[in-house]
Amino acid sequence: MEEMQYRSPELNELFSALAKAQADIKVALKDSNNPFFKSRYANLQAVIECSRPALCNNGLFVTQPIRPNSAGQDCLVTILGHSSGQWISSEMKITPLKTDIQSLGSYITYLRRYCYASIVGVYDGTEDDDGNTDALPIKTTTAPYKISTEQLQMIEHELAGFDTIKETFLKGLRLSSFADLPKESFNYTYGQMKELIARAKNSR
Repeated sequence: MEEMQYRSPELNELFSALAKAQADIKVALKDSNNPFFKSRYANLQAVIECSRPALCNNGLFVTQPIRPNSAGQDCLVTILGHSSGQWISSEMKITPLKTDIQSLGSYITYLRRYCYASIVGVYDGTEDDDGNTDALPIKTTTAPYKISTEQLQMIEHELAGFDTIKETFLKGLRLSSFADLPKESFNYTYGQMKELIARAKNSR
């Protein structure tokens, strides 16, 4: 399978239309709660509702199909198209921590929200995390058991190249090293870590 192309040869009409649309796009309403950071954020519906009228009025649309990449990995493809036929797109691998249907559905909705907001230029309130490091829940336990060497390696592998996220979690969890993370806290912490890293990768 050929590698996916990420843009049409010409982009002048699309960019002109997007510039006009962004002048009318509102800030997405923060109407959902993030229990991990104890904050509110705009859900997918709010992101779409604040931007779709401006997009449609300027001949723009967004579609988000799921398709395998050249390595056979399922990816969420987000395409911003224009009535002229010009388009740009992004691709995000689908790598949920859990694979049951409910977790998968929630994970894909999460990716759709961030990818949609990123390609359209919608501000959904999630990039502003002032004070969130101190709002991270403190994980404590009286049990002496810490995460295994394998679990520590999983965390270190996931955080490679993401020092800011690493420091955020260490500070929020009041830890000097992830080796001291209680075993019972691994699944939740690792899952939240992967979500933040996915968002960071998408914004690059």
